[in-house]
Amino acid sequence: MAYACGMRRFSMLILAAALAVSAARAQAAPPLPPAASTAGTAEALTPAAAVELALAGNLSLARSRVDLAAAERALARAWNGAAPGITLSAGARRSSAMETITLSGSAGISVTLAPRTLHEIRKARAALDAQTLAYDTAARSLELEVRKAYYSLALARENIAVLRQSLATAQKAYDQAEAKRKAGLASELDALSARVNLENLKPGLESALTAYETQKARFKQTLGLDPSAPLELAGSLAEASSISKIELPVSFGDSPAVATLRASLESARVAEAAARSATRSPSLLLSGSYSPQSTDSGPWKDGGSLSATLSFSLDSLMPWSAAREAADKARDAVIKAESQLAEGIVAADISRESLRRSIEQSLSSLQARRLTVEMAERSYRLTEEAYAFGTKDVLSLQKAGDTLQEARANLLKEAFNLVSALLDLEYALGLPFGTLGR
Repeated sequence: MAYACGMRRFSMLILAAALAVSAARAQAAPPLPPAASTAGTAEALTPAAAVELALAGNLSLARSRVDLAAAERALARAWNGAAPGITLSAGARRSSAMETITLSGSAGISVTLAPRTLHEIRKARAALDAQTLAYDTAARSLELEVRKAYYSLALARENIAVLRQSLATAQKAYDQAEAKRKAGLASELDALSARVNLENLKPGLESALTAYETQKARFKQTLGLDPSAPLELAGSLAEASSISKIELPVSFGDSPAVATLRASLESARVAEAAARSATRSPSLLLSGSYSPQSTDSGPWKDGGSLSATLSFSLDSLMPWSAAREAADKARDAVIKAESQLAEGIVAADISRESLRRSIEQSLSSLQARRLTVEMAERSYRLTEEAYAFGTKDVLSLQKAGDTLQEARANLLKEAFNLVSALLDLEYALGLPFGTLGR
């Protein structure tokens, strides 16, 4: 009996020494994959700074600025229909019968006044308003895309951290199993199982690292950065994972989709007014000319004329005329735009309500995920202690580690779902981004 107790103490001493040696050797076989190194000395990028970079360097938004400048130019030139027409001419004529030379000159000016000119200005202004809204919507959509991509990249980075921690845990489990095998307290199968579990985690980490680099390259393209530029994120999902309550605003503006539909309706109404005016509005032509003449260097004789012409097309009054058909089509466009706006308002309300429910669900799930992580961490520590004393096998330790990894990953995913839903709701409500998550 005393001999058996002595051998047990001796085995425990051997196990303790082996564990100490394995802990001291950080590169005990097989080693962990190295962490991804960061090129250069990149300053950590915040979400707000990422948005500023995208607004300044995104190529798609730059094309929208070109369209906006074109609409501004069109409005500035919309008065061209009322601009006067000016003509100048000079000539000389020689008569062979009378041996005389006649010099002449002419200057003329004409102005056409018609209601369509005012309607063209209104159409150009409505087009500018619509293009301004389109640019603002494009900029806001880009900000939404950048912020969601930012936190998606943060999620990928933190998932990599979870995988690294799981790999370190598996490495530790393998070192313990190997030490116990050498001390005669565990079978070779236990050590082999721990090594297989360790090796199976490495391809997943390598795949996550590759996907992270690809995702980072696309994010740089969105920001308008050079592909070789270093990029590090300052933000994380830790703050989102601690959110427990969201205060939704009582009043809010139109969603970008509804605002765009309102602008389209206004443009359709302006086009209809112009088409209706063309069927019943006359046009006034004012013209004047001055034509002096001189024969054989004699005195100049003044000549010229003034005229005013009021014209009205009777054809446009006929129900089968092209002008009436254009007016009827313009009215149809207004009716369709009104229907689309009504449908868009209902769809926006449904979308906002759906996002609200999604946020409430994420808040509830986050609370459960946090408790699950706490329980999984406690369970793993207890299992690890039990395994060290020999009351749990290596399979139980691996299962506890897998459960902890899954709990942490689920917490991160739920935090990202909450951030994504908050951003979508802020976009739909027309609120500044970051308002609801404070």
